Amino acid sequence: MRLEWAKLIESLNWTFLFNLVNFALLLYVLKRLLFKPALAYLDRRREMIAARMEAARTNEERAARLASDGETALAAAHETSRRAIEEAAARREAMIAEAKAEAEREARRIVEDGRRQLKQERAQMEAELRVAYADLAVLGASRVLRREVNVEDHRRLLEELLTAIDEEELRVEK
Repeated sequence: MRLEWAKLIESLNWTFLFNLVNFALLLYVLKRLLFKPALAYLDRRREMIAARMEAARTNEERAARLASDGETALAAAHETSRRAIEEAAARREAMIAEAKAEAEREARRIVEDGRRQLKQERAQMEAELRVAYADLAVLGASRVLRREVNVEDHRRLLEELLTAIDEEELRVEK
């Protein structure tokens, strides 16, 4: 067997062996200096990406909640504005009805005042006409009699004439 080892050693390619040792040494150095820091960097990067993904998921959930809350608030605002519009319309209708009623009351009051004033003016005109008729009657009677009537006679004649006119008016109105 000794021979075999010797042949084997002679047949060995020392360059190959040297390259093999160099390769092993290179792997050790690369593992120590390059792979460990690179793997540590990749681990940190993986953790950072996972944290960002979690933050993104959290933000997405929060955005969905906010959108839902916003839609709810918008629906509530629409409902509130609809109610406010309905209340304003009801108030408007009530104000219009109240204004119409007030205008009708005012119109009735104006008509009543006009009628009352018309009655007063009519009564005043009738009284003035009675006095004018009495003056004319006295003037006519004095001309007919060609004498002058004194104040006492004038008053007495006026009262008799007014009484007669009132009685005649009562007969006409009935």
